[in-house]
Amino acid sequence: MRYARIGILDSGVGGLTVARAIADAMPGAHLIYYGDTARMPYGDRPPDQIARFVREIITFLLHQGADAVAVACNTSSALALPAMQGDFDVPIVGMIECGAVAAVEASRTGRIGVIATANTVRSGAYGKAIRSLRPAAHVVQQACPLLVPMIERGEVSGEGIRRALRDYIQPLLAAQVDSIVYGCTHYPFLDAEVRAVTGPSVALVDPAIRVAHAVKSAVLARDPSLSGEPNARSIPPRFMTSGDPEVFARLVHLLLGWRPGEVERISMDARGLISRNA
Repeated sequence: MRYARIGILDSGVGGLTVARAIADAMPGAHLIYYGDTARMPYGDRPPDQIARFVREIITFLLHQGADAVAVACNTSSALALPAMQGDFDVPIVGMIECGAVAAVEASRTGRIGVIATANTVRSGAYGKAIRSLRPAAHVVQQACPLLVPMIERGEVSGEGIRRALRDYIQPLLAAQVDSIVYGCTHYPFLDAEVRAVTGPSVALVDPAIRVAHAVKSAVLARDPSLSGEPNARSIPPRFMTSGDPEVFARLVHLLLGWRPGEVERISMDARGLISRNA
């Protein structure tokens, strides 16, 4: 029996929240993670540039043998994936649809908040996806440009984070939302600080769990012989970054508590060519 190989991509370390969820759902799968930290953040880049980056990385992950790819970046899912449907021979799972389903299930009143990068907010992807499931939903979106750079520095608590979150979340509370979607995979790392601002009555929605189960279902539907169950010979996750491997390894340990071993530095140029740096 061959064990599933799951590719995961993000602009940085935010996709680790999805990696964690996939590891829980498929504990025997081999995770292959690429964090494009040299080119992050994606949140304010031109959409055509993001699409090129995402296509490069998906192609690279498929060359590493991935049986499915989780695009663990909401900005990429909103701006790049719609034009790529059907372009690859394996399942490609994004964040938006999974997040919309989770948000609709979590909301009692249909007043749903979304915190996300500026590009994801501008795309309107969450509002469209949520209203396709619940047409009467009132969706209030808030761009949070300061959060990703702070998390990528390892700053997940403290007064700076709290001040930013208060500024971003208060307009959603004023709009009387009863749920808030983490429209960026980085944001679940701030869960405790977000909860301190919202109080207990607002549901906080992390799409990662639904993404993990969507990946598992897609892989097994395509090839039932693959397994995600634990095995004595299960392979540890493989981590790659376009940026500083040591910084990336420290963040994996800080944010997940995992010890990633050697992180590979792999970068891609404008022609999609790959270079490896020790």
